Amino acid sequence: MKFTGLVAFNILGVLVVSLIACKSFVGKSGHDGLSTADCYPERKTIETLINQSGSIIKVAETYIILSQDGNSRYLACNLPKTYNKEGIKVKYALKVKEIFPNERLIATPAYLTEINQ
Repeated sequence: MKFTGLVAFNILGVLVVSLIACKSFVGKSGHDGLSTADCYPERKTIETLINQSGSIIKVAETYIILSQDGNSRYLACNLPKTYNKEGIKVKYALKVKEIFPNERLIATPAYLTEINQ
């Protein structure tokens, strides 16, 4: 079978598209599944936290991040499924989002910019 210019061009196109698609789902932590896009764009960013430590806990069938001191809980809308296991110790960076008036949530809305074990 001969490779023609069109076949080579198509193969190259598929490779480029694959690389771009993979990059959009790999966050700064290097773990597949972490998209660092703001998944709460309708909420204002209140605070940016970096170099944090904590653990994953399950509350009301939802996995959230509990800060190391136990005083803060974050509902990370982009928590990769690989972290859906209670008790995992994590290091993370995230953007804390606002809670709307009269809203009750199990944790403070946030989105991750980095996470690793």
